[in-house]
Amino acid sequence: MESDRIRETFLRFFAERGHRRVPSSSLIPPPESGLLLTNAGMNQFIPYFLGQAQPPSPRATSVQKCFRANDIENVGHTARHLTFFEMLGNFSFGDYFKADAAKLAFELITEGYGIDGDLLWVTVYETDDEAADIWADLVGIPRERAVRRGKDDNYWWTHAAGPAGPSSEIFVDRGARYGPDGGPAVDEERFMEIWNLVFMQEEVDAEANVVRPLPAKNIDTGAGLERVAVVLQGVDNAFETDGLRSLLEVAESLSGSRHGEDERRDVSLKVMAEHGRATSMLIADGVQPSNEGRGYVLRRMLRRVATHAQRLGVERPVMVPLVERTVELMGGAYPELVENRDYVLQVASSEEERFRGTLRQGLVLFEEAASRAGGTLMSGDDAFALHDTHGLNVELIEELAEDRGLSVDLHRFEELMAEQRRRAKESVHKGAVSGDVVDEVAARVGRTEFVGYERLEQDTAIGGLVV
Repeated sequence: MESDRIRETFLRFFAERGHRRVPSSSLIPPPESGLLLTNAGMNQFIPYFLGQAQPPSPRATSVQKCFRANDIENVGHTARHLTFFEMLGNFSFGDYFKADAAKLAFELITEGYGIDGDLLWVTVYETDDEAADIWADLVGIPRERAVRRGKDDNYWWTHAAGPAGPSSEIFVDRGARYGPDGGPAVDEERFMEIWNLVFMQEEVDAEANVVRPLPAKNIDTGAGLERVAVVLQGVDNAFETDGLRSLLEVAESLSGSRHGEDERRDVSLKVMAEHGRATSMLIADGVQPSNEGRGYVLRRMLRRVATHAQRLGVERPVMVPLVERTVELMGGAYPELVENRDYVLQVASSEEERFRGTLRQGLVLFEEAASRAGGTLMSGDDAFALHDTHGLNVELIEELAEDRGLSVDLHRFEELMAEQRRRAKESVHKGAVSGDVVDEVAARVGRTEFVGYERLEQDTAIGGLVV
């Protein structure tokens, strides 16, 4: 079952059972969410869970674009870590609760997706006797295939203040070739989690401490499309599913490498494929490269793509074909990709072009620094020079060093960064003495009008330069 059909099967199943189909919200969450990027299907429904707004329907279903920045370094090094992913979800705002959520999930998995119910395991929160009884008595999953777990595993929150609750995860046994028997407590490669049912009943603070019960008992579920596709397409990992496999083929074509032939080159191929898709989705939703916040996440990922392409010997830009394949694959589900295609291409290719020249020189200097490393430690001074003068961020330097069996003297690196920040602050303070000079130049030049909302280019002239 291909990804397009997985999406539509999910949405149709819940629409036929009274759920309103809701389009994905942007990857840029509302400011009040406290989130850097949208990280779950429930983000757009937070006001309904908290009782701050009336939902247009008591039930909803969606396929949400999600992004989790904490997995960037793992992408390419593992078979399952992704930054961007799609979350299939069904939601109840004070309508049905645990029993119906469990029964609906089991029906879709076994009848809609055709997965054998005997392959299913579940986990429940350690004190949630009700959920354990529902799975055994109403759904029919044997009690020995229901595992109780603590707060780290089976209590869900957004990692910001907001709605939360105990959860129940659904796992599929993929067979003995993926690991030992014994359920998800023994091996989560063999027993792959595909769906998390959250019983959203509490509000927590930023430290996950319960503040109050929510006005109603709600349901928030999330099934990772890529994980469902792994099971339904009978492949080993997310990079072999139809969507990411197609992007991997673009990376193979650009580099002349074949995934599966060399472990080190495989890392670079996977980074290009995954980050190519993820950055396309971020830019289409309005994220722009910058040195802070979500813009820094985007810039860092685009630079990882360029770096890994360079390591594969690719001498030409790679973002244009990766963006175009992403639009081709996902434009039907997310029309904003098609509508913003030219903009995405322009932003991605411009950032890549600016970085490629710097990167070529930086990689040569990195190799020189690596050869000077004593033992297994790269000098913090060398790392700082690569960062400060040649634009390689410290995470990238660490990755490159790790490939050479080295670690970086981060203590010395941070000392030099702190010294740089101190000098910059002193420079700004000293510059304030010459504020009358700035005022004089500003008065002579006159007001500068910002026209960025109307056009992308503007002929202008420098009116003054204060050093």
